[in-house]
Amino acid sequence: MEPHTQPDAQPIDHDAERAELLQLARESIRAVATTGRLPDYGTANPWFLEPAAVFVTLRGAPNAYEPQGELRGCVGQVEPDAPLYAAVQDAAAKAATIDPRFYPVQAGEVDVLSLEISILSPMRPVESYDEIEIGRDGLLIIGERRRGLLLPEVPVEYNWGAREFVRQLCRKAALPDDAWPGHARLWAFSTESFTAPGRADTTS
Repeated sequence: MEPHTQPDAQPIDHDAERAELLQLARESIRAVATTGRLPDYGTANPWFLEPAAVFVTLRGAPNAYEPQGELRGCVGQVEPDAPLYAAVQDAAAKAATIDPRFYPVQAGEVDVLSLEISILSPMRPVESYDEIEIGRDGLLIIGERRRGLLLPEVPVEYNWGAREFVRQLCRKAALPDDAWPGHARLWAFSTESFTAPGRADTTS
């Protein structure tokens, strides 16, 4: 199924709203790590009730080898199928518990984790490498019943150009390096991203 496109959603303008969403993500992780269930949450904020596609990225404490912190999970959805607040809760909980690349987050880790919420723009189809802007665009590839997604910060972190970005995206989707454009479709998107640092780990 191809990704849904829609008019641009209203971006986040207020620091208080960002902080509330980040706190909601952290408390959702804490709840699933301790009780296995998401916490109840109610809001009258109309923006929080707008459907949104969201990814949540978790990182551990920074160290000499991983200055940004070691990745501990990154999960989300490309379709705006749920209200923003619910999408944040769902992505945060899944990033902490079911990302197959990592063991589940433990309750003692929750406050040490840094969190990043990325709210995705509508998707736009990509027909050539010239349409990809590193640092602005994330990419989604779909082909042969497989899909892969990389957020905009990934090629910046690894100093990839557009061609390497697409090549690595193909590999993430378990597709051949040259799957696009002949055997897969490619979409680009931007994100509205914001972060909350974790508390310093004093256990070591």
